[in-house]
Amino acid sequence: MRRLLTMIFTVTLGVGCSTDREPGDLFGSIEEDVLVIDATLIVDQPLPHIFVRRTANPRVLYDPTSLGVVDAVVIVTSDGQQWEYLASPDSVGQYLPPTPTPVVEPTTTYRLDVRVAGHIATGVTTTPERLKLARTVLLDEETLVVVAELVPFSMGAERSFTAPENQLIYRDGLIEMQLTGPVGGSLAYQLSLSGLDRDSDFVIDADFLEDEDYEDFDREGASPPLQFDEDRARFPWFAVAFEGRHVLRLFAVDENWYDFIRTNLTDDGGGFGGLAGDAFERPIFRLEGAIGLFGSASADSVGVVILPRPDGD
Repeated sequence: MRRLLTMIFTVTLGVGCSTDREPGDLFGSIEEDVLVIDATLIVDQPLPHIFVRRTANPRVLYDPTSLGVVDAVVIVTSDGQQWEYLASPDSVGQYLPPTPTPVVEPTTTYRLDVRVAGHIATGVTTTPERLKLARTVLLDEETLVVVAELVPFSMGAERSFTAPENQLIYRDGLIEMQLTGPVGGSLAYQLSLSGLDRDSDFVIDADFLEDEDYEDFDREGASPPLQFDEDRARFPWFAVAFEGRHVLRLFAVDENWYDFIRTNLTDDGGGFGGLAGDAFERPIFRLEGAIGLFGSASADSVGVVILPRPDGD
C-alpha cells in the first residue's frame, strides 16, 4: 500500500510555526494589516502557545513588537470545555494557555476563537489518533538488512541520545522509521529533523560558506509531500549538515496542517524535498477571518547523534 508522507521542519516539540518568522515568509503574497494566527496542537502535549499578529506592508521592515496583537481575546473550546488564554508579559502577540494546562486528546475536535476590536477569527481542527512508531532502524544501504534498532524517546530522551545504536556515522546506512499502522484522522505524515547542538561543527564540506554565514546556516528544514511504501519512511541524509544531537520526528497531520504545507510556496533553502505547492498562488489556511494555521498532529520521536565519517568524506 502506498501512503503519502509529508515532511516539514518545526521549531519546538509542539511543532508549531516559528515565533520569529515574518507573515510574508509564512504566507507568501498577502495584504497589509491582515490578522495572522499561528497555533498547532500535538496529541498528548499541553495546549500550545498561540500567536496573534498582523501582516505588514512588504516594503516596510517587519517589527514583531509593533505588529503583535496585545488586546485579543483568545479562547479554545472542546467537548463543552473552554480555556481562555492570557497575553504573555514577555512576548508581544503571544498568548498563553491557563494553568494547569490541559493535554491535547486524540480524535477530539478543538475550536479556536480570536476576537480583536469587534473582529472575529475562527478555526477548527480534529486531532488524529495517536501515532506510535513500531521501530526506527538503521539499514545496510546495499542489502537493506537491519544493522541496528534505535532506542526511541519513549525509553527516555537521555537513553535515546546515549545508546550506542543511536550514534550514527554520517551517510553510513539508511535510517528508516516504521509505523505500527495507519493513523486514523490523519491525511498525511510529516518527517522532521531538528538539530539541538547549536554550536556543533559541520558534518558536510562547508567550504562554500563564508565565516559570517555559519551562525545563520539553518539546522532545520522543510519539504512538501513525498511518497513512501508500506508505512515506512527513510530519512534523507542530505537534510543533515551538522554533527551532534538531532531529534527525528514523524507526525501524522490533520487536514488543516496538510493543506497548509502542501500549498505553502515558501522555501528558504532549509528543506529536503520537492515543491508540491508550485501551482498555488498562496497557501490554503482553513481559517475564517484570518490567515495562518490552526491545525493538529500526533507524533513519535527518536534521538540520534550524528558523527563525522572517519575518512572525512
